[in-house]
Amino acid sequence: MSTSQDWLEEDSSEFVEFGDYFVPDRQTQIDTVLSLIPPPDEPVEMLDLCCGPGLLSKGLLETFPQATVVGLDVSPTMLETARRELSGFGERFAAEHFDLGSQAWRSRPLAPAAVVSSLAVHHLDGEQKQSLFRDVHSLLRPGGVLVIADLVQPVGARGLALARESWNTAVKEQSLARHQSLTPYEKFHQLEWSCYEYPDELDKPSPLPDQLRWLNEAGFDEVDVYWMRAGHAVYGGVKAEGRR
Repeated sequence: MSTSQDWLEEDSSEFVEFGDYFVPDRQTQIDTVLSLIPPPDEPVEMLDLCCGPGLLSKGLLETFPQATVVGLDVSPTMLETARRELSGFGERFAAEHFDLGSQAWRSRPLAPAAVVSSLAVHHLDGEQKQSLFRDVHSLLRPGGVLVIADLVQPVGARGLALARESWNTAVKEQSLARHQSLTPYEKFHQLEWSCYEYPDELDKPSPLPDQLRWLNEAGFDEVDVYWMRAGHAVYGGVKAEGRR
C-alpha cells in the first residue's frame, strides 16, 4: 500500500506554517532523538524518514559533524523547504523523494548509523510498521539506532481522553507563548489536525506496547520509550554489535 496518495501538498504547506504550534514540545522531541544517537568516530550516513521541512535533519547535521544526512519525503513542498533551509550544509545534506511504505528505498549503498523519523510512521498500518522495523534493522550497521518520534494509539478510553485534552492544552499554550493569541489553536481545530478528536483514514497510529513488541521481534535490543506527552512518544532500539 502506498502512503503517497493520501498526503496532499496543502497538508505540507499547513504543517510548515503551523508545525511549531501543532507539535507538542517540538524542540524537546528533537533533542531527545538526538541524545539517543551515539556520536560517530568516523564519517557516517544517517537517514531522516519523512524529513519534512528539515528541523530534525538540521539537528543531526549540527550535532554530528562527521555525519551526512539523507532526508527522504514524499512531498515536493517538504523537500524544497528542507533543501532551502539546509543549503548551508552543502553536500552533507541530500534530499530524496520516496514513499515510506515502499520497499524501493530500503536498500542503501552505505549502512546508516542512525535512522530517525518524526510524525510519519503512524501513516503506516500495523503490518507495514512491522515490515518497516524489520527492514530498518537489516539496513542499519551494527550498533546503529532507530529512533522514532510519533503519534501512538491509546489503548483505552481514559488514555484517549487524556491524549486528546493534553494535545489541545499543548497547542493552546504554544499559541499563546509564540503568537500571543489563540489563532494557531483555532487553526488546529479548523484543520481538524488531531487524530484523537477528528479520526482520519490517513492516520493509523498503533498502540505503543504493540510497537515495542514489534521492534523486539524485528531484532532490536534496548527497546524503550524515552519521552511521551499528549499521545506523542519517542521510542526505538539499537541494532546490537555483531548482528546482521
